[in-house]
Amino acid sequence: MKVLVTADVHLDAWQRAGRDPFPSLARALSTVDAVILAGDLTNNPRLRWSAALSRLSEIVAPEKVYIFPGNHDYYHFRLDGDDVLRGIVEDAGMNWAQKAGLEFDGVRFLCATLWTDFLLSGSKTTAQNAAWFAMNDYRQISRNAAGDLLLPGHTSDLHAEHLAWLTDEISRSFAGRTVIVTHHCPSPSATGEVDRLTPAFTSNLDDWIIRHRPDLWLFGHTHRHLSGRVGRTRIMNISLGYPDDVPSVREAEILLRGLVDTESPGMLAYGPP
Repeated sequence: MKVLVTADVHLDAWQRAGRDPFPSLARALSTVDAVILAGDLTNNPRLRWSAALSRLSEIVAPEKVYIFPGNHDYYHFRLDGDDVLRGIVEDAGMNWAQKAGLEFDGVRFLCATLWTDFLLSGSKTTAQNAAWFAMNDYRQISRNAAGDLLLPGHTSDLHAEHLAWLTDEISRSFAGRTVIVTHHCPSPSATGEVDRLTPAFTSNLDDWIIRHRPDLWLFGHTHRHLSGRVGRTRIMNISLGYPDDVPSVREAEILLRGLVDTESPGMLAYGPP
């Protein structure tokens, strides 16, 4: 089976630019068995998700699509609104995949947004302060329906919750291979240059990865098409990104980075083994 995993499609930004990333992918999408969207479909999901999912359903059968949110999917919305997002997804005939274990042809895919622990550079307080002053997440996302302020501590708490879920799931006995799919980056091996805001994009879960030994970890968020390896685990970014960063002849090439072939020894249909 073939499972396309992608992230950071940002369809609203592509529409504003007068471009569509999907037509060049139509032939490939006709052969995939599932599509996992690992966050950042659009900003302002209550206004824009339904139209974005309708566009997606024109090129891939809705029942094949699995979606969980990234940080941008909470913009002009609230962090505790997954019930609303799930309703939009299910109304479109698609599948909600936040903290979900999926299985295709003996390969399990464990999906969660993840967020970060802000510990990448050593000082959690320094990293959280930098994120608070510079990251739009803490301006554009409310904590709850009351409109309470979202703080970096709230997203790091959610990181702990998502990592605990991943730990429980990967610890379950399973005879096949395991792919972890998150929005945020789990390892400095695939994050590139580190600056004061990188802890809001990346956690250092290398010890966790070595302990639990997933076969593959695919993530988005950074928009940097980098990959690395921690122990036996291949770690790779599968972001599409904003239209200004994607040449018009490369949409399909970039989107297909995350095409998983469950029958392939290396699991990735294209790219590094």
